[in-house]
Amino acid sequence: METNILKEGGLTADRNGTLNPPAPQYEFPEAADPANGRLQAEVSERCRVEAALRASELSYRRLFEAAKDGILILDVATGRIKDVNPFLVELLGFSHAEMSGKTVGELSPFKDVVSNEVMLERLQKDGYVRYEDLPLETRDGRQIAVEFVCNVYQAGDQNVIQCNVRDITKRKAGEMAALRLAAIVESSDDAIVGKNLNGIITTWNKGAERIFGYAADEIVGTSVLRLIPADRQDEENQILNKIKAGETMEHFETVRQTKAGQLIDISITVSPIKDSTGKVIGVSKVARDITERKALTEKISQMNVELEQRVLERTEQLQAANEEMEAFSYSVSHDLRAPLRHVQGFVSLLEKEAGASLSQASLRHLTTISQSAKRMGNLIDDLLAFSRIGRAEMQKVKVNLDQLVRETLVDFQAETKARNLSVTIHPLAAVRADRALLRLVLVNLISNAVKFTGKRAEAKIEIGCAPGGDGETVVYVRDNGAGFDPEYSGKLFGVFQRLHDQSEFAGTGIGLANVRRIIQRHGGRVWAEGALDRGATFYFSIPE
Repeated sequence: METNILKEGGLTADRNGTLNPPAPQYEFPEAADPANGRLQAEVSERCRVEAALRASELSYRRLFEAAKDGILILDVATGRIKDVNPFLVELLGFSHAEMSGKTVGELSPFKDVVSNEVMLERLQKDGYVRYEDLPLETRDGRQIAVEFVCNVYQAGDQNVIQCNVRDITKRKAGEMAALRLAAIVESSDDAIVGKNLNGIITTWNKGAERIFGYAADEIVGTSVLRLIPADRQDEENQILNKIKAGETMEHFETVRQTKAGQLIDISITVSPIKDSTGKVIGVSKVARDITERKALTEKISQMNVELEQRVLERTEQLQAANEEMEAFSYSVSHDLRAPLRHVQGFVSLLEKEAGASLSQASLRHLTTISQSAKRMGNLIDDLLAFSRIGRAEMQKVKVNLDQLVRETLVDFQAETKARNLSVTIHPLAAVRADRALLRLVLVNLISNAVKFTGKRAEAKIEIGCAPGGDGETVVYVRDNGAGFDPEYSGKLFGVFQRLHDQSEFAGTGIGLANVRRIIQRHGGRVWAEGALDRGATFYFSIPE
């Protein structure tokens, strides 16, 4: 395009692009006629003017081609496009040929927003048309916003219409982001305050009004020192010095004063505000009222102190109770056993010395006394064991249940050798538990199963794992023995609670209580299912 203009105008350009008007191409008579001199001057002036016009046209064309706004040149009479600059071609995605000869309203991006007739009428009336924010869709489907301005101006001896199309998409996005940010700032429960480097408040949101009690028009333009107690005024200089150095202060806890004079605890984050060059020009402060949180923290701290004191007191009480229990256990072990040994000893002497002279009824009485003393001794032993279980320190290790069950069953071989008893052991999982205490659980449950199947011609015991809750292993011991009335199942695990007569099935009523105590110490649970004369199943769980 430039080349054509240069050729048509006879202009030349040096390497720097400077335009040089051509030398005059006219010839004049050599005679020094005054008329000829005037003619020569007029022709020279005309050449100069034409060269200047061509240079101006070339300069305008260069601006037209290089402009960073879209430019349309329209026919003043019809509104049809005569020329389009490259920027608009790139912006809309339509070629120069596709847009030339059409009205603006015939272009798809403008068809719903610009009427050619209305635009021409407004141009004739006002000399310009302006659309502040036109939403357009480009050829490739992008949504953009433009500022559209048309003016009528004179070019030589005719009028033309020039339309400038400025892409304001990024500006609109920035404005929307700023509006969203402003809405967030205004709706925040935290105080968001702006101030200059002299500590003068410049912005004040609703959160600041709520926390400090000042309305924006009361405090904007005044010193932030109004919010700082007299004994903390030096903090402001320290804050400003850090901000001027480009530093940020995060979660700085301090005390501030409200309009009503109340001192409140706040946590503040202070950041520098910088201009486009990175220069610090102000301060942004976000303050959160932490008065309630501080009070709650102090209350919790005080409660923890009190709790620790109570724990110490309870520990001392527990230690004293344990010592008393130890003393009681010692007393039971020594003081109660001695009379029982005497009873059993004298019964034995009486049977040896006078047994021949005693009646059968008297001998039965002596046997009853001996058995009762023996049972009393068993009760004492079980009570001592129950007491020790509650105080024993646990040593948790990984326990192979399958192996432990088989070891425990060995203890019952002599007792069950003459019986028709079958024991089925299903695969058992490994658990983490105190091995000695868990063995005692199995001893008690298997012992009950062996005892309560004693009257069965074909006794059956089954041991395995049952489905349980998340994070626990459930083990069961099932038998086909005497069972129990499910109405009284809640009594099974209590001390001295028996659902069968002593004459029917011997026992002290301590075994299942020991089972419950041991499993509870492991964090597990125990329960049972059964029916009279239809067997029973006892369950216990071990948390994983």
